[in-house]
Amino acid sequence: MEQDDEMPENGESLHPSVIIHVDFDYYYAQVEEVLNPDLKNKPIGIKQRFHIVTCNYKAREFGIKKMELIKDALNKCPNLVIVNGEDLSKYKTYSKRISDLLHTMIGPSERMGLDEHFMDVSKQVQGQISKMSREMLNQLRFTGPFYPNEEAFSKCSCGCENRLMVGSQIAQNIRDKILNELKLTCSVGIAHNKLLAKLVGQMNKPNNQTVLAPMAAAEFMAELKDIRSITGIGNRTANRIEELGIKSISDLQECEIDKLQKKFGSDMATRLKEMSVGCDSVEVKPSGKPKTVGLEDSCRPISIRSDAQEKFHALLSRLVTQIQDDGRIPQSIKVTVRKYDPVKKNSIRETKQCSLIPSHFRCAEGKIQLVEGAEDKIIKNVMMLFDRMVDLKQQFNITLLGLCFSKFQDQKRGPGSIANFLMKKQDVEVQSITNLSNESINGSFGDSFRSKTASPSSSIMDYETMSNTSLDFSGSEESEFEHSPKKRKKLSILLVAKGRRYSSNDDLASPSKLNVSALKLNGSGSVETSEGHVMKTNSIPSRVISPLCISNEPIACSSTKSPELPPNVDPNVWQELPLDVQRELMRSWQPASGSQLKVNPIASHSKSKPGGTLHKYFIRNS
Repeated sequence: MEQDDEMPENGESLHPSVIIHVDFDYYYAQVEEVLNPDLKNKPIGIKQRFHIVTCNYKAREFGIKKMELIKDALNKCPNLVIVNGEDLSKYKTYSKRISDLLHTMIGPSERMGLDEHFMDVSKQVQGQISKMSREMLNQLRFTGPFYPNEEAFSKCSCGCENRLMVGSQIAQNIRDKILNELKLTCSVGIAHNKLLAKLVGQMNKPNNQTVLAPMAAAEFMAELKDIRSITGIGNRTANRIEELGIKSISDLQECEIDKLQKKFGSDMATRLKEMSVGCDSVEVKPSGKPKTVGLEDSCRPISIRSDAQEKFHALLSRLVTQIQDDGRIPQSIKVTVRKYDPVKKNSIRETKQCSLIPSHFRCAEGKIQLVEGAEDKIIKNVMMLFDRMVDLKQQFNITLLGLCFSKFQDQKRGPGSIANFLMKKQDVEVQSITNLSNESINGSFGDSFRSKTASPSSSIMDYETMSNTSLDFSGSEESEFEHSPKKRKKLSILLVAKGRRYSSNDDLASPSKLNVSALKLNGSGSVETSEGHVMKTNSIPSRVISPLCISNEPIACSSTKSPELPPNVDPNVWQELPLDVQRELMRSWQPASGSQLKVNPIASHSKSKPGGTLHKYFIRNS
């Protein structure tokens, strides 16, 4: 089947794109060779549970194949070096280094698994060609092998020959860079679409590259023969195609589309016909950071809860290591369990997930880590999900356990940021009470919750004074994970019921109904509202209650040496602020060279502006 070699009437190129597909040779085994050079010339097999999932070319010389049983592989090659590959951390680390390198050279790429990348280099190619003289264009040559022959490229006059020549040079530069910096080899395909780039790169493996002539696409596809060779056609689809008497790609090319439509429908039939001749309009979609990061480990049957908990501890530790360089905080964790049913002789896979509290994580030296004690709290909730999936009263056999982080949120806040005290959630807005008094109130606290769906007139703050009451949540059975707005409301009502100590005077504005932006603090130990009411601050808790963590630890005060403050900031109120808040406010007040610290007074009735800072709540009355 030949393709039209003439230019379209509108003057556009038939084959404007240059796509490069990079596939790393025997990736897992090659990473092991890089990490342990003594393995370089030995047959290596990477095992996961009872199978060899991949092996190097030295081992393939003995006839060892992917997913072969370990005992069968050892029968073929008694000297086979078996490396445990169940921990993917090192392979993922190298995969990230590969992505970073490609991003530096080319830009964003579409990542497929750990060891494959698609790159659209059309703009880079066109940029290079535009700078070449006619003489330089005439001297262009292909780098590396090509299919089927050099003459096949000249059959098309759309300019794709020069573009693919430049593309082959870019591919060679990529391979050289990867080998020099990462010591890894790869096989590369260069073509005018993704399907052909992936398939042609397999022709001269390992450690080589191949470029395909666009006009020879149908011929190239026919030579692959097996329908399963086409990317995207698995065993199930191939079996359905073979039911029509189609045994090869050549048969698929010659098959009438009406016959395929009756079996697969119009869209699928059209797609099959296009792929059979090498047509693919799917664009390269640059991959961002992964939406989920997870680990699953097959294991010998687990029938004791404590064994499962120990396994989850190990998985969580490895999972945190994988996201330490991600720079984002996971908001959710998913637990996966595979249970074996000895009666039905089958396995059942089940998953459940719950939300994570962002304060379980911190960023130290550019790496995401768990705070002290967070691992035990997360595992406690993981086991709660486990108990919901596994009936502990009955005998059980667990053959796989998995953990997965998801719903990542960018970490843009420093350790001293006010956002660590006042964090806005996706489903609930929380405001903390700032320390307003010198009084020691060990055991007393205040908290506030407000659902975003609440009406504007609903309460956004509750001040609670509990003189002799102490609520300790350290041993609470409540989940350490973030509650839903409904549960938050119940918890807020519980705290109010236990802690309310206010007069029932309806004429005085209740502190629980005061909007924080309507408060104006002064140095006389009182709070003045925009309505003119005055409330003594000795009835207000003198500590910050974080919505993410309730504890009885005192908040650090500022140093004894008073810093230089703007003239309109009340020093008494300043002394009561947490140290981190003081530091952030001082940074926001940093004067220009030679000028004086200055904070513009803001009227108590003025509305909070987007991007405003907290300092306007601590300005002295004028």
